[in-house]
Amino acid sequence: MSYKAPRKYSKGRNFGVERQQDFAADIVPRRPYENRGPNKWSRNLVWTSSDGNMARKNDTSYGSTKPQVSGTAASVSEQQRKNAAYGQRSSSVSDTIGGWGSNDKGCPKSKECVCKFWKAGNCKKGDQCSFLHSWTCLPGLAMVAALEGHKKDIKGIALPQGSDKLFSASSDGTLRIWDCHTGQCVHTINLQAEAGSLICEGPWVFLGLPNAVKAFNVQTSKDLHLNGVVGQVLAMTVGNGMLFAGTSSGSISVWKATDTESDPFTYLTSLEGHHSGEVTCFIVGGQRLYSGSVDKTIKVWDLNTLACTMTLRQHTDAVTSLLCWDQYLISSSLDGTIKVWACSENGSLKVTNTRRQEQSVHALCGMSDAEGKPIMFCSYQNGTVSICDLPSFEERGKMFSTNTVGAITIGPEGLLFTGDKSGKLRVWNLAGTKV
Repeated sequence: MSYKAPRKYSKGRNFGVERQQDFAADIVPRRPYENRGPNKWSRNLVWTSSDGNMARKNDTSYGSTKPQVSGTAASVSEQQRKNAAYGQRSSSVSDTIGGWGSNDKGCPKSKECVCKFWKAGNCKKGDQCSFLHSWTCLPGLAMVAALEGHKKDIKGIALPQGSDKLFSASSDGTLRIWDCHTGQCVHTINLQAEAGSLICEGPWVFLGLPNAVKAFNVQTSKDLHLNGVVGQVLAMTVGNGMLFAGTSSGSISVWKATDTESDPFTYLTSLEGHHSGEVTCFIVGGQRLYSGSVDKTIKVWDLNTLACTMTLRQHTDAVTSLLCWDQYLISSSLDGTIKVWACSENGSLKVTNTRRQEQSVHALCGMSDAEGKPIMFCSYQNGTVSICDLPSFEERGKMFSTNTVGAITIGPEGLLFTGDKSGKLRVWNLAGTKV
């Protein structure tokens, strides 16, 4: 992957759209993989408890709409069956924790419903149509740009630290680089292979390919090929100074970041024999790594020893996304549920709340609004992305797409990027949000 390093930005990125305010502020550069302490919201969200490595114990006194945060907010780059199916749960875990709302209820349906003919571009009723002619029904959320070019499922979207270029990878075998000022595609790289994942950390962009990970530094133009992978890379994350890559074979490859300029990543090991199917998603919380798989399980890994310490088996279909908020783990699945996990008295993670949806759930993402209140984006099979408050799960509004949104990435100053199964890449701005 050969590409000249872009210039650092100093002005807002508006993707070719004139706006009244500059919504992309400069970010203070940070060292890649630096342990920055507890975060409230980020793509690799961390627990905010003082011990730093455990989910919140189930105390029913929790009912605040705001998490108890010991760290500061930071910016970035995703059920249970009836008790008869898995046996009676521990009495220390209730079906409702204060603030989470009751079980078995999906987010309330919006009064607004987008016109399916308008989405297809052929509604003949115009202003007389009784359905919504908009890609969103959330006040303050606006679509800034639609970036056209990809032909298939978008696997990842990344805005690296200190760059004015947006990266996107697709199963169409291309990596596209977009100018954040004009919204134009400035480079299209033929990967000669199907991309499975794309993330960024600091100035580094990581691209998951069959049997390899490509790493590119946007500041130095350093281009690396990381070996040690068996299978198509489908998910990646960074935690505790390490890069993790989950594959189609069920293994997880691990590299350690170093201070050596000539060899910034050293291959450590491959975590094998745990997942029996494709690894689909990761999240890092405190000193734990969580991995989800099509084998319906979530594995819990100790980041210090890389040992698998727990296996969570409450989903009945593939796990699609993981998220950490406050001291809870949130998971979604093709079984149509969103589950909230908390630490029980014996130290194990138990489901404390199950939100049953009418269709499969494909992606989760979180950010905070202007008042510091957490909101979560939930992508569903029909192309709808529900925007809900936490911990109540009360729906604020929706975003719409013509296909299932599989990639959601949070950017700086209220920017949000989504990519769907047909290759549509959209840039959104949620006015007044904090990231």
